[in-house]
Amino acid sequence: MPYRDLAPLYAGLPLATRVYARVRYATAPLERVAALVPAGVGRVVELGCSAGVFANLLKVRRPALEVVGVDADENKIRAARATVRGREGISFVRADARDYLAANGPFDAVAFVDMLYLLPPVQQDEMIGRAAASLKASGWLLVKEMTDKPAWKRRWCLFQEWLAVRVVGFTAGAGIYLRPGAAYREAMEAAGLAVETFTLDRGYPHPHVALLGRKGE
Repeated sequence: MPYRDLAPLYAGLPLATRVYARVRYATAPLERVAALVPAGVGRVVELGCSAGVFANLLKVRRPALEVVGVDADENKIRAARATVRGREGISFVRADARDYLAANGPFDAVAFVDMLYLLPPVQQDEMIGRAAASLKASGWLLVKEMTDKPAWKRRWCLFQEWLAVRVVGFTAGAGIYLRPGAAYREAMEAAGLAVETFTLDRGYPHPHVALLGRKGE
């Protein structure tokens, strides 16, 4: 799906948000990540949704899905809500991810899409454990992150994220913590999920990886 199909949702929003949405789509394999959401899932909750690019793409690609984006940043949620434009089946909630998981489960599917890397490793594993615990039986956890290899992609990723976090200020985080894909897999398996890993960095200057975990019945 070309970006022109998402662009109308961001029309009229501040320039920084429109630029962010376009760059986000261009630099991440969001189409391939969205395609990993299993058939039969009725509702997907994306934690750390920012301005809603992935949530919107998922809704446009799979109109029957109910999609909920959650972020603690008021400005980002305000921008995401402005993209709804009267559509049903998509909503954005301002909330801490931990609080939302505790108050609203169990879920069909939970997604982290380039959100965990802003947390220290211990907190990343904690969030994975909380998300896994919040799933229904046979529910799904989708994790899309950037890893630490190859080295040149890691260096480029760190530079770009430094710009986004420290200079531009659009992305908020205590730091940038890139880890091996195996670390996410281990955390997901420790939380009781059966996990499949997908390497998605071909054609991108960033070390993208996605992991899809299913909870037992």
